[in-house]
This record gives sequence, structure tokens and C-alpha cells, in this order.
Amino acid sequence: MSERTTAFFDIDGTLGWTDPVARELMSDAERKLSPVPSPVVADAIRRFAAAGNRAFICSGRSPLDIHPKMAALPFSGMACLAGAYVKVGDVVLRDVALPPEVLACVDEVLAETGMGALLESARGSVDVRGGTAGTHWPSPASVAEALERIPGGRAHKVVLPTPAAKLVVSRLAGAVGLSIMELELGNSEVGLVENSKSGAVKAILDYLGDAGTTYGFGDSENDLSLFEQVDVPIAMGNASVEVKAAASMVTDTVGNDGVATALAKLGLI
Repeated sequence: MSERTTAFFDIDGTLGWTDPVARELMSDAERKLSPVPSPVVADAIRRFAAAGNRAFICSGRSPLDIHPKMAALPFSGMACLAGAYVKVGDVVLRDVALPPEVLACVDEVLAETGMGALLESARGSVDVRGGTAGTHWPSPASVAEALERIPGGRAHKVVLPTPAAKLVVSRLAGAVGLSIMELELGNSEVGLVENSKSGAVKAILDYLGDAGTTYGFGDSENDLSLFEQVDVPIAMGNASVEVKAAASMVTDTVGNDGVATALAKLGLI
């Protein structure tokens, strides 16, 4: 009998991608959802799990922003919100939200700069002051109002224009351990240092006990911490230079079904 293995998959740029032209034709609700995996990649995940292996989503996204077609695949659990929310089956291993002082600072910075933000939580995401692009009106004019729209009134991380994100981190330096990760379109993600893909994967592996050989698939900077916890880090063909340098294997691009190609090459499907 072959060894049971465990694999962790980033979503955007790894399991799937959205064509920019097609994205412009989507509704705001559709744009918030993750990309849909291609039929080839979806079939590869099903075959991987059917062989007795465990597959986990490992993403910065909120669980509620994962496309239903992605969530319907046979994943054993998820590490979402950049490690702030971790679940195996029905068991929640981590649920670490931003403390009130961070949210208060975000509110102050947004009011001073006139910029907007996106609050992300395990129970949904809400724009503040028009969102990072300032175009999603009507939306709450304050963080407090935005939290009222999230069940439980908690946020696990926040996305802001990079200048605002840097201002929040600098103001709270020495008081709260925050991390900042630059994203696309001039935005950055701010969260607690303790929340990372590395910590999330470690929590899952500790919970599983015997995970067999572990694999991690990613394409961007925040996947480097995922790579730290797995036996075989695999970079997508569209990954950054740094991610490729940290990987044991570089597969094809997301547009060419790189996840399926790697699983087949490794003899896992």
C-alpha cells in the first residue's frame, strides 16, 4: 500500500486564476470570490483525495470568499485568512482575530487619509469607505459600522492601500506585533505576526500526527512560509523568482494546469 500523503494548496495563481478581461464582466459579488479550478485541476484534486491522501486549502482568503466549485472539492480542511483561521473537518484549530486597538488605529488612519479598506473575517468581508479602490459605495464609513455587518463583529486581517498600511504598522510598532504583505494594485495586507501560513500548516500537521510526506504548492511571497513546513515545496511556473528559488520543484503555470502536472509527475495521481 502506498504512503498516505498530505498536500497544501494556495488558491490564487496556484489552484486557479481569473482572466482579467472576464473579471471586468463579473458582478461585484462574483469578483469577491476565488477563481474556479480548471476541470483538469479539479479532477486531479479528486483523484489525489480518492487515493487516500489529504488535501488542504492554504489561502489568504476568507472561507466565505472561496468559490463554491472550489469548496466542493474533497479538501480535508483549510488554512484561511493567512493562517488566522484553521479548520480540519469540523474542528477549528485557530480563530485569531485582530485586537480592538488595531481596528481603532485602522479607523483613525482611514479617516485621516481619506482612503478605504477591506476587512476580512472567517464570516465574510466588508468594504470600508469605498474599499481599497474607493469605488465600492455605498459602504460603511467607519470600521465600527463595517464590523456590525460581520456576524460576531470580528476581523482577522485588513487590506489597505500600502501607504495607509505602513502607517498603521508604524503607529502600533512595539505595542502589537503586526505583519505587512504587499499585494497587487498598490495594496497591502495587515495581520498579526502570529498568523501565517507557516503557523497554520504546523497546527494542522500537529493535529494530524502522522501526515506522511508533505507537499506545498504556491506562487507568491506569502507562500514562502508555507514552504517552511513541508517536505516538498512546489512552485508554480508563474511564481516569483524568490518562490521558485525556495522550491524543490517548479511545475507548469496555473494557466497550464501546473498543479495537475506536478501531482502526476510525483506519482500522486
